[in-house]
Parts: sequence; structure tokens; C-alpha cells
Amino acid sequence: MFTEHGAATTATGTTAEHLVVTLLIQLVVLLVVTRGVVWIARRLFRQTDAVGEMIAGVVLGPSLLGALHPEAMRALFAPVTAPIFVGVSQVGLIFLMFQIGIEFELARELSKGKARILVLSLAGIAVPFALGFGTADFFRLRSPLPDGSFPAALPFRLFFGTAMSITAIPVLGRIFMELGLAKTRTAALTIGAAAVNDVLGWIVLGVVSAIIGSRLEPGMLALKLGFVVLYALLVLVVLRPALVRFVRSSMAREKGLGPTLLSWMCVALFASAIVTSKLGIFAILGGFLLGLALQTEHAFAEAWKARVTPLVQAFFLPLFFAYTGLRTEIGSLSGAGAWLDCGLVCLVAFAGKLGGTYIAARALGESHKTAVTVGVCMNTRGLIELVALNVGYDLGVLPKRIFTMLVIMAIVSTFVATPAIRFLMASERRATPEGDPESA
Repeated sequence: MFTEHGAATTATGTTAEHLVVTLLIQLVVLLVVTRGVVWIARRLFRQTDAVGEMIAGVVLGPSLLGALHPEAMRALFAPVTAPIFVGVSQVGLIFLMFQIGIEFELARELSKGKARILVLSLAGIAVPFALGFGTADFFRLRSPLPDGSFPAALPFRLFFGTAMSITAIPVLGRIFMELGLAKTRTAALTIGAAAVNDVLGWIVLGVVSAIIGSRLEPGMLALKLGFVVLYALLVLVVLRPALVRFVRSSMAREKGLGPTLLSWMCVALFASAIVTSKLGIFAILGGFLLGLALQTEHAFAEAWKARVTPLVQAFFLPLFFAYTGLRTEIGSLSGAGAWLDCGLVCLVAFAGKLGGTYIAARALGESHKTAVTVGVCMNTRGLIELVALNVGYDLGVLPKRIFTMLVIMAIVSTFVATPAIRFLMASERRATPEGDPESA
């Protein structure tokens, strides 16, 4: 191993030790700040942990720390550790997407009211996508790239529409559980619609990524999508029975999720991520696809949640939020015009998601209050929105200015969700045996 200047180093050498210490300092500061912001968000604003984690990432980036003390931010997030930081955060996302996949249980959600759930989910993705696609040019032509040009029209429209369509089912589930509402009819209806919405959303994101990656060449696009469909069929139809048998036999032999099964699942997970990345639809979708193949294995899912999920939530997710925060520069929104545009982005996002699902719910015969509640719930963006936005940023579709506006939109939509749901479903909370942990 050699440095840039040709000086030999070893795993215990000075250069390696400096790199490790720099990274460890980043991690210590990041985790301490995250827990502090989460505590403030819970105690002062009665928010879920997800809101605090999202805000902590922004606090450590150029929006706050960089604005108040740019030298401290540059020293903390030294460029030498950037590739490691990015790599570890992306590995965490792959684990997260696998976890989301194994928890989906679409068949169970649809069994609670297939027609209603499908109508709500389709309205919750079609209306915001159409509204985002239709208004995209207004924002595109007001957000030039660093060289003075503007993002390509069709890729930007497609991705802007996709960004408007996301619902964060993990955050929504946490809100319902923490408020003692998980067993209510409204929660069942909304979680079912959000689950279908997320499946459709990831499909749309994958297709849009393939379209952009093909440089809009029909032949290349058809080839990419064809390979993606073939790989999905390979995992979900051909390999799934073998995966299920292996998981069940390993769980029985090791009496749970032992080290052997955990190791081989990591191998399969990373291999799937590599394949989807090579196919041009990003590594994280490979994790999600493998999770879908194992969503019927409830014992495995529970064991995974008990052994792996706490590490993902406590360690990997704060890294991803910090990674997003380092890309978010609220200072780039200078002047009243930029903040007006940011407000309009939020308006388009809320009008499409909340308005689309409200109209659909009313058409299905739901009361005004229930329809508003469903709309507010479906408008919760959270972590999943940030994942999609980072995909768009990495593809070069979203300028930093628009990326920042969309991150703000994701935080605001998630921040208002908990108090709004608490208020709208107060009567349902009192009618259920579950209590609110925060009020205990």
C-alpha cells in the first residue's frame, strides 16, 4: 500500500492510523449529535426518532455547522475519509432496503381491503407524479447548473415527478406504533396503501433510473429494462424457492439467525446489489428485491429485525443522514425568490400527495376527517424520499438548489406528520387499548 507520494504504509502505519482516527472522530461526533437532536425532537417537539435523525444530518452539513464554522466542518469531514464515509453509508442503505423488502407483506396488506387500498395507492402516486411532471419545467428553468446550463428537460421532469410520489412507510409505521394507533382501521388502510405505493414508487424509480442511464436511447433502454425484468424474475421466481429452503433449514439448524446464515445472507445481499448496480438501477434496489423474495419468512424477518436492524438504525442510518446533510446547503437558497420557490415545491408536493389521496378517499365513501388523515399520512416522505433524492443527485439530474429544496420538503412533510396524525386521530387513540409511550 502506498500513499500519493509513494511512501509505503502498512495497516498499522502512520497514514492508516491517521485515517482511522479521523474516521472515528467523525463517527463519534455524528452519533453524539444525532442522539442529541433526536432527544430534543422527542422531548420538545414530540417527534419520532426519524425526524431528529434527518435534522441531525443537516445540522452537521454546510447548512448549519458549515455556515457557522466552515473550518470546523472541513476539519471534521476531511476529504481523505470521504470515499470510506460514502461507501459505509451506502452499505447501510442496502441493509435498510433489504429490511424494507422482507417487511412488505403486500398480500397481507391487500387482504384488508384490496379495492380501497389499490385505489388510494394509485391515486397517491399518479396524481403527485403528474403534478410534479407538469410543473417541473418551472423549477428547472429557475435552477441553472454550475456551468450556467439547465438540466435536461425529460430526465428532470421524470425525476421531479418521482420525487413528488414517494411515501415513507417505515416512518409512517413508527409514527403509528409510537402513538398507539397501529391497530386502528385508518392505520391499516393507510399502511396498506403506502405499501403498494412504495412498491410502485421503487418500480418507477428503477424505470426512471434506467431511462436516464440509457441516455434516452430506445434500444439501450429496452435492453436495460429487459435485463432488469429478467433479473427480477430470476430472483422472485427461480431462486426464491432455493433461498427459502436454505433460510428455513439454516434457521432450524442454528436455532435462529446464526453467524453462518447471517454471513451467507450478506453475500447474497451484496451480490444482488452488485447485479442491479451493473444493470443501471442502483445497488439499493438489489437489496430491496432480495428482501421481497423472503417476505414470507416471518421468523427470519423477526430474527433479522432483532439482530441486524438495531445496528442499521443506530449506526448506518445516521451516516446516511449526514451524507445527505453534507450535500444539502440551505445557504444556496439566498433571497426571497429562492425561498418562494422552495415553498412552491412544498405546495406542489403536498397538493399532489395529500390532495390526490383525499379525493380518492372521499370517492370511496370515507368521511372528510378520515380522508384528510389518509392524505396527511400518505404525505409523509421521510427517509425513503432522501434515498430517492440521493439517487437523482448521483445521476446528475437534480441541481444542488433543487436537491436542497426537496430535502427541506421531505423534512417538513415528516415533521408535520406526527402532530397532525396525533390531532386527527385523537379519538381513535382513546378507543384503542394501546397507550402513547410519550405520554406515559
